[in-house]
Amino acid sequence: MKLLKLKLESVVISFLIIVLFSNSQVLAKTQEMQAYKGRLDISENLDRINWDWWKKFEDSILIQVLEQSIENNFDVIITDYKVKEADNYIASSWRKFLPFIKMGAGYRAAGSSRIDTYGRRRMVINSTTNLVYLPLEFEYELDFWGKRGDERAYFKQNRIFAEFEKNFVILSTVSEVSSIYFNILKNEELIALQKELVALKQEKLSINKEKYDSRLVGNPKILEIKKEMNTARDTLTALEAQNNEMKNRFYYLVSGDKEKTSVVFQNIDDINLFYDTEIKINTGRIANRPDVLIAEKQIKMTKLDVKLAKKALLPSFFFAGDIFHVSSMFNDFLHSESFMYRTGYSIIYDLFRKSHNLSELDAKKNVYKQALKTYEKAIVSSITDVNNSLLHLKSSIINYYRAKENSDLEKETLAVEREKLDMSLIAQEDYINSREKFIKAKMVEYESKTQCLIHSISLYKALGGNA
Repeated sequence: MKLLKLKLESVVISFLIIVLFSNSQVLAKTQEMQAYKGRLDISENLDRINWDWWKKFEDSILIQVLEQSIENNFDVIITDYKVKEADNYIASSWRKFLPFIKMGAGYRAAGSSRIDTYGRRRMVINSTTNLVYLPLEFEYELDFWGKRGDERAYFKQNRIFAEFEKNFVILSTVSEVSSIYFNILKNEELIALQKELVALKQEKLSINKEKYDSRLVGNPKILEIKKEMNTARDTLTALEAQNNEMKNRFYYLVSGDKEKTSVVFQNIDDINLFYDTEIKINTGRIANRPDVLIAEKQIKMTKLDVKLAKKALLPSFFFAGDIFHVSSMFNDFLHSESFMYRTGYSIIYDLFRKSHNLSELDAKKNVYKQALKTYEKAIVSSITDVNNSLLHLKSSIINYYRAKENSDLEKETLAVEREKLDMSLIAQEDYINSREKFIKAKMVEYESKTQCLIHSISLYKALGGNA
């Protein structure tokens, strides 16, 4: 047994000497370093979107905008970095399977005493000696408990966690961008209608000023119309400011730090509504929601944390040793007789850290319990989100069809009023009032349609893109 031990030690020592003092490489496999572009393959990110669902809106501009946002959005690029970081942790976990080797070099000036241990003087020709010290230390922890395997499993779960987090960010990005896009389409129409409304107020004011000059109306009528016109102008200013603010946010999300490319927005009338009040959704689809998958992955990661905390209570086993060379400078440098070595095995158990490790174990168990509750919360909130989205979508669809019906009725009424005006059966001001009613009804229709679109997106997001 002793002979076997000596042979093993001699083989290890020989290997370490060859590694350190020869031109051979420790790792035979080499990898070329590549510059990181700040994101993964764009097509990979685009594949995370359910494009068939988005195409149902029948808006090619929307599809292009969403593709640009996935490519340029800051949050998406940041999650790409996080995925890359997780890959680095996996790669670094392999290094822990290798032994710890440390080497160095030192110079010592050693002085000899002129008095021996018995207090007698002795003759010393040269009292100072120059020494070269070349130490080499190695240590390897024998992983009987599988700690390294658990750590590597943890980093692999962390890599999947980062991918799910990217899915969540991409889902949130396309949902926000599309919601702003539809609101801009609505505001473009509202601004045009509001400008027409302001023009009608101005026309009505001119008519009543002529009546006032003819003493057909009093001054209160003029003041009332002026107040209505000012209110209409205030509304127009607020709409334009709100629309400009949304456009700034829109281009920030779509272009990121790239040069802004102007978007030619579609007419909201051309956007297709493909849901109806008979829509039914299987809540089982929420199992693939990114936040549910993230919570699921957190359970696995915290469970591995608990395992590692338990194994921290166990003793550690090491195979360690050192090789060193001490010689007078330039006299017997690297002479074989100047080499010395020590090797051996050890078991280490830190008695004074036991209470610390037990406290950490309790903390990890509590984190694990938190992860379980977070998962339960994600499931319950997901079901709630789907139900609420369905409720709002159905009600908004009903409201939209009512608003559209009212708008169509006002349009028919306006056509009748126009015929009456042509036949001089009604005054111009009465026709203006009918036009105002039609414009307001059209505004309500656009508002209702936008709500349908927004709630459709909310349902898409509530289902994790699995609509």
